[in-house]
Amino acid sequence: MYPETAKKLILENPIGLEDWKLVVPYMPITWWYENELKSNYDAIRKYQLESYYDGKWKPEYDEWVNIQAGTTLGKDYPLIAWNAALTYDMIFTQPVCYEFGKITSPTLLIIGTRDRTALGKPLAPKEIQSTMGDYKKLGKATKNKIPNAQIVEIENVGHLPHIEAFNRFITPLIKFLKE
Repeated sequence: MYPETAKKLILENPIGLEDWKLVVPYMPITWWYENELKSNYDAIRKYQLESYYDGKWKPEYDEWVNIQAGTTLGKDYPLIAWNAALTYDMIFTQPVCYEFGKITSPTLLIIGTRDRTALGKPLAPKEIQSTMGDYKKLGKATKNKIPNAQIVEIENVGHLPHIEAFNRFITPLIKFLKE
């Protein structure tokens, strides 16, 4: 929306590379809120294991689950849960994948190819779930939609390349910033 203010754009395994509302039934904000209120350490770890790390867990990832799960224990968690519900609704009702062609800034996509993140995946028909959040395909398709885009695929890495493979993440990022 403000191309004159963005000199460069860097996207690291961003959500929004596909329109989930095409395959996931709409759920009201109150549903997302109630679902978020049920969140706990085990649920967060399970989600990250399946989506972020594609079933390949390392003990050092526990730190990141602890941070997120810690928010569920605070007195302000209902507000955090409500904000998360509003965010889910925005993601589903305002997809951005149709606007990639309008990006004018030089863009770098950094994609961990093992990422399987797709909000609402359990709500989609079983036969479609396995096709959702395939960042190996989504990254390439998105690169082709964005004029002046580059892609760096980080093989055997999931949703968080800066955590799983920092050196393979930071090197191309710095190079892009210096260009």
